[in-house]
Amino acid sequence: MSFIISTQAELLKTKRTASLWLSIIGAAIIPTILFLHLTIQPGDAVKSLAADPWKKMIMMAWQVLAVLLIPYIILISVLIPQIEFKNNTWKQVFASPQKISTIFFSKFLTIHIMICFCFILFNVLLIISGLMVNMVNPDFTFLHRSIDWETILRLNLKIYVSILGISAIQYCLSLRFKNFVAPVGIGLMLFIGGQVALSYHWVHVHQYPYAFPFLTYDSIMKTSGSFFENHEWNSLGFFVIFMLIGFLDMKTRKEKG
Repeated sequence: MSFIISTQAELLKTKRTASLWLSIIGAAIIPTILFLHLTIQPGDAVKSLAADPWKKMIMMAWQVLAVLLIPYIILISVLIPQIEFKNNTWKQVFASPQKISTIFFSKFLTIHIMICFCFILFNVLLIISGLMVNMVNPDFTFLHRSIDWETILRLNLKIYVSILGISAIQYCLSLRFKNFVAPVGIGLMLFIGGQVALSYHWVHVHQYPYAFPFLTYDSIMKTSGSFFENHEWNSLGFFVIFMLIGFLDMKTRKEKG
């Protein structure tokens, strides 16, 4: 069975889970809140957004998403492998004419297809939200300014790189534990640890994967000269290491399923 067919099969399985709705809700919640806030209580926002409304709105939205994205990654990385645990079908999967590598990487790719879907939908809804705000309140200048595509693309790429390490760690945990609670609980504890490390300005926070998305947002706010920051390279390193650990664990495990 080819890798493409296996990935298509995995995507079909997601229709039976909450992963699709989780991605839709996760993408919609911040643009919806921003729309309601700017229309119901515009306050000083009209003046503060007048000069460069798109960039400022995009940065406001991504500041919140940089934090909320981690719980989403934790949940989506667990939900897809849980399909096999919940239906007790791991033995059927391993008995099918697929390589271990195909099974392992097709499931991981499915997780990232859902993540990319969430990213794309978030950007689309954010732009729609800005346009609708201007239609409701003509004092805003969204319709008279060009969309800051450079900031959007930069944020999407860098934030995506920053979450690669987290997704690999959570994927390994979700394959190791049959119980849904264990990988989610571990992930949330590590997420809270990241928030604490950030709040206390821990000197080694750049080596802590669960703080990387916010560090990326912070580096863009400071307009750092280098395209990829040290913590983003670290994220790629964590990604490679934990993908290797997860694959070897699945391949060498005596009891499969």
